[in-house]
Amino acid sequence: MNPVKPIYVLGDVHGQFARLRENIDKYDLRDCYIICVGDLGIGFQHPAKGELSGCRKLNAFFLGRNIHFMSIRGNHDDPQYFNGTNCIELSNLRLLPDYHAETINGERFLFLGGAVSIKQINSVAGRSYWPDEVFVYDESKVTHCDVLITHSAPPWIGPFDKEGLSSWCEKDKTLWDLCYRERVDHDKLIQACGAKRHYCGHFHAYHWVDFRDCYSTILNIDQFKEHR
Repeated sequence: MNPVKPIYVLGDVHGQFARLRENIDKYDLRDCYIICVGDLGIGFQHPAKGELSGCRKLNAFFLGRNIHFMSIRGNHDDPQYFNGTNCIELSNLRLLPDYHAETINGERFLFLGGAVSIKQINSVAGRSYWPDEVFVYDESKVTHCDVLITHSAPPWIGPFDKEGLSSWCEKDKTLWDLCYRERVDHDKLIQACGAKRHYCGHFHAYHWVDFRDCYSTILNIDQFKEHR
């Protein structure tokens, strides 16, 4: 059984690990769980051993503060380190595969990452985005949970229009349909898993709403929020 410790949910990090350590020092976080909602920034070091080296340094920092750090993948994370052959799981830092579930402090958590990158045009596959980075909804893999952690969000929280996307949609005629379907699939996921609490990131802003008996929160970049 996991010991009862505070749980903090963390917004997108985007590879700013020095800033992450500074924020943990500033808030004096220790003896706790930290769950990142994706876009940790894993996959931009080449070769793969560079990623492992960086994660080991973070792991040592977390170990010194007795922090158990977990992250799902965002659209700015290479899926191979979460779901693939190079999956990283250290003593105090774990990159969680999609549809992973575990009980923390007596609550059942379900984790599912991924999202569409809006800047795929003129980007290099395997370096600045990954073809398999998208959110994949598979109802057969959904399990019941109390708390759901995803990277993107359902349509009833946060922005849901083409504002901010219009220039990218003009360049990529498939983009809006992909984004729309992703948001709708998140709604299906929340209904299927029965979560009462939901956390995500991706939109670089802070939003919250209580909708259909699910309290959902979008976290801003680097934002910590204690789960209660």
